[in-house]
Amino acid sequence: MITVKNVSKKFGEKFAVNNISFSAPTGRITGLIGSNGAGKSTSMRLMCTLLKPTSGSIMMDNIDVVKSPQKAREKIGILLGGDITLYDRLTAKENILYFADLQGMKRTVSEKRLMELSALLGMNEYLDRQVSGFSRGMRQKIAFAKSIIHSPDILLLDEPSTGLDINSICDVQNFILHCKKQGKTILLSTHNPTEMALCDNLVFLEQGKVIGQGSKAELLEKTGCKSVSSLFFYFRERTKAK
Repeated sequence: MITVKNVSKKFGEKFAVNNISFSAPTGRITGLIGSNGAGKSTSMRLMCTLLKPTSGSIMMDNIDVVKSPQKAREKIGILLGGDITLYDRLTAKENILYFADLQGMKRTVSEKRLMELSALLGMNEYLDRQVSGFSRGMRQKIAFAKSIIHSPDILLLDEPSTGLDINSICDVQNFILHCKKQGKTILLSTHNPTEMALCDNLVFLEQGKVIGQGSKAELLEKTGCKSVSSLFFYFRERTKAK
């Protein structure tokens, strides 16, 4: 479970996130929803220990990410939006296994895990090819695989379908649902309606603040909205009216 309590992050005099609080329960997909600049990526970077909060606390399965960052990192698999840094001279397989080695995995374990991920993500046909020249979508799936090779309990996914074609999007989304069935805690940052549809719980951000949150089913019933995207605009308009 992820628990974010009264967290703020300032850069100079400007708040990137401002006193946000929410939770992401185990075995559920929680969507962090907002437009560009709403604070989604900053929130993700705070949770994965790349940034330190100015104030507030973040707990990953009862581990404080500020006090015990290394323990927290062991629990997390992180895919940041646009982060598809790979070693072009290595094959897809070599790239993924290298990151498994960094996680301290035994090679026999990581190779078995790689075969599982390759089948689930549809990477078998290019697993042994050099990454140089791969399409954006192929590179994105490799980046996804390396971020979760160590079977983390918590997944922080920042716009995981970026740059993927429709077939690859289906592969990634099916894998996210597979992880949910395994009981993992999944926080999915997105402004993509198809990704929003995967979510059980929703947290809406606007200008660094939480403007609405709750279970998807409850929010749709309570507001009378017909879709998750319309929920975002519903809460945004209510915030403006205050």
